Amino acid sequence: MTIGERSTLGVRTRRCLRSQVNRLLVIAGLVTVLPEVALAERWRPGTGSGVARRGVRRIAGACGVRFETRGSGQLDPSGSYVFVANHSSPIDIPAMLLARPDVRFLAAADLFRIPLLALAMRALRTVPIERRDRAVAHQQLAQLASRGEPLCLTVFAEGGIAPAGQRLPFKNGAFVLAIETGATVVPVAIHRSDEVLAPGARLLVRPGTVTVEFLDPIPTAGCSAEDRHLLRDRTRDAILAALERETQLLG
Repeated sequence: MTIGERSTLGVRTRRCLRSQVNRLLVIAGLVTVLPEVALAERWRPGTGSGVARRGVRRIAGACGVRFETRGSGQLDPSGSYVFVANHSSPIDIPAMLLARPDVRFLAAADLFRIPLLALAMRALRTVPIERRDRAVAHQQLAQLASRGEPLCLTVFAEGGIAPAGQRLPFKNGAFVLAIETGATVVPVAIHRSDEVLAPGARLLVRPGTVTVEFLDPIPTAGCSAEDRHLLRDRTRDAILAALERETQLLG
């Protein structure tokens, strides 16, 4: 074995060990933070999100993970928005929570069957959606749209975490909701999250930086339901272009 090969092997071994240690840190952190979030929200409504953000920063810092935000300055804090992001890793959710503290999420109803996770998601006012039944999902979105209150909602329009190096087709639900409520669609490109926590990696977190990039908002004023496909494609194209730019920039 050459010196170069031994050096490469040593780097890989250290990375593997760090990932294993990080997994233990994440598990221990989640066991602590999820009940904290649920109890804080129950004790004093509205505080669960802050507890969750502090927990995310604590766990991320221990694991050598940093979060950055770009482009959020162009958004009106009082505006009504549907944030549509790519979904490459489980870590996309805490990344969005830090980037936009007042955000809520749409999540598959199946996740609410996991007791501890369900308590924390309810504390963060996560909206359950029955993805397996289109009719029920449409009804749930219609109820959300009928409330008449400003939206600050994140939707991972791919409907799940994409396989490594791939993208899934975007679904229409987020765009129908935005049109029906008059909310502005904000494409969001989340960079390098799959390098920090790859799909199916079972919490083997690697040190690194996750960047949440808010792209140019897309108003929905004057749009009808027939425009949902164009809105979907425009949003997806913006996200893909941003991801490609970042890949080229980093080489």
